[in-house]
Amino acid sequence: MKISHKKYAVSSTILTIIVCFLMGFIDAYTFLVQDEVFASAQTGNFVSMSAKLFSGEWQEALSHVWVIAGFAAGAFAGEAMLHRYKEKGFAKYRYFLFFQSILLLFLAIFEKRTEDLIVLIALGLLAGFVLTTFRNVNETMVNNGIMTGNLRNLMGLFYQMIFRKDAEAKRHLVNLAATILIFVLGVGAGTLTILLNADYHLWAAFFISTGAFAWALLSPALSKP
Repeated sequence: MKISHKKYAVSSTILTIIVCFLMGFIDAYTFLVQDEVFASAQTGNFVSMSAKLFSGEWQEALSHVWVIAGFAAGAFAGEAMLHRYKEKGFAKYRYFLFFQSILLLFLAIFEKRTEDLIVLIALGLLAGFVLTTFRNVNETMVNNGIMTGNLRNLMGLFYQMIFRKDAEAKRHLVNLAATILIFVLGVGAGTLTILLNADYHLWAAFFISTGAFAWALLSPALSKP
């Protein structure tokens, strides 16, 4: 079945938006519940890890080491799966989101019986996997869990829009600004969920992921033209 470029772009954008919200949602959990660790923002982890190491807080620094290792493994796995399933087109996202949902379901069920170390590695792996896989918002390349690069690119596009009158830069700027806002809203929603009851958080993350999986199943990109 031939998929129109427009349908593909719209469907992949929806998935990236949902996943960007989810990354903010999960980062709120790891920061507030798992000793101020970040699942996706590895710059923050390196800073915190280094500060703790050089101040003698060896045990506290280890939590950052594990999530960084998980993130690296997830990014590697994401690249491998993108290569393996590149001929699948949009349908490959079904596999990715199914894996993500199963992992979050496992963590939600066994959170109280699982060592924090395992939870951090798993969420770091998930963040690396997702960051590698979902990168486009209306054909604008974004980082769905790392806002440093998004903000830098946003300012570059802002300059081009103001001083070079670049209409294309304006379009990409809007997409990047939306990405940052969605991530912030995800962090806010995650924080409110934790304040309500932290036990619900990973379950909520699972349902968000399942919603993305449902979208991939019903996506216009896979419908007949």
